[in-house]
Amino acid sequence: MGALAQDKEGQPLDLSFHSIASSDPLKENLALSLTGNASPVLLVGEEGAGKHYAARRLAAALLCDRPDAGSGACGSCPSCRLMAAGAHHDLVELEPESGKTAIAVSDVRSKVAQNLQVFPQISRRRVYIISAVKAETLNEQSQNALLKPLEDHPGFVRFILMTEDADRLLPTILSRSRKILMGRRSDDAIRAILKEEGFEGREAELAISYADGLPGPALAIAGDEDFRDLRARLFGLFEKLPAAGRSYCLTEGLGILKDEKNRMPQVFRILESFLRDWLILQKDLPNARLVNRDLAGEIKKQSGRYPQADTGRAALLIRQTGRALSGNANFDHTAARLLLGLRAFLGGDEEAAGAFVLNDRFM
Repeated sequence: MGALAQDKEGQPLDLSFHSIASSDPLKENLALSLTGNASPVLLVGEEGAGKHYAARRLAAALLCDRPDAGSGACGSCPSCRLMAAGAHHDLVELEPESGKTAIAVSDVRSKVAQNLQVFPQISRRRVYIISAVKAETLNEQSQNALLKPLEDHPGFVRFILMTEDADRLLPTILSRSRKILMGRRSDDAIRAILKEEGFEGREAELAISYADGLPGPALAIAGDEDFRDLRARLFGLFEKLPAAGRSYCLTEGLGILKDEKNRMPQVFRILESFLRDWLILQKDLPNARLVNRDLAGEIKKQSGRYPQADTGRAALLIRQTGRALSGNANFDHTAARLLLGLRAFLGGDEEAAGAFVLNDRFM
């Protein structure tokens, strides 16, 4: 059981629902779970939406000695202090063991079903946080083992489940649960989350741009100096490609991608963001949101130099290259083809571009 984050003075951070940088409806939905209704709560949201953070805040409120009906945990009672230290014996978190991708059926039985009638040690409730985030995390057999506890449990027991896709869960689990959607956040909400973690200024704004409203990616990017270095290297490559010779693509350019072979999803994400910004600046779309705002001047110059660039086909090539690599295509061949294709599409070389057939059967 991990400890909750601490502030700079070593004191527990706010455990209340107010600490969740999100819209009021989400906080109100969480607050409704503090009433007498013992139905399991199902938090649904894509990866990085903040499900674990919200689940911990809800658990803290359910275990708190003096919870507020609207704001949740008080943050100062003995139960809250134990929660902040990651040492609360009435909180059970069920997730795959280290090195595993699925929760074992035996764990569902031993940690949930067999201990269901045991009274809480510290608080008036016992709370179970159960991860069903991925399709394989809680398989059908494990879900079946969980059905009886979800349906028939003592009044002091509460369940919080988390998933990225509710449709992956058994209909019987869905029918027993109260679903709360974890949507994307506003830029201001993400900015508040980053500020709380000590990230401000340019690094925070870059993280906000790439996070697409998701707290998890924003925190990961803000604290990742390698990401900023990667973006800088890729932008240097991106600037050179339209006028580059074939030899550059097959030597220096390919070398850059080979160095980042283990981070190709990030590489594709960054390259696509350059293309998107190029199109926005080329079409002069004032209401569109730039991802790389700090590079807007350079990208606009680039788009002006190559007005015939086909950014749509370039983006399609990137996506299809990603699918090819995920299907174990030869890396060097596939990456070289990507660079030569981007060179042709961005440079407006129709003759060279004609050699690239882009369809769903790519490679």
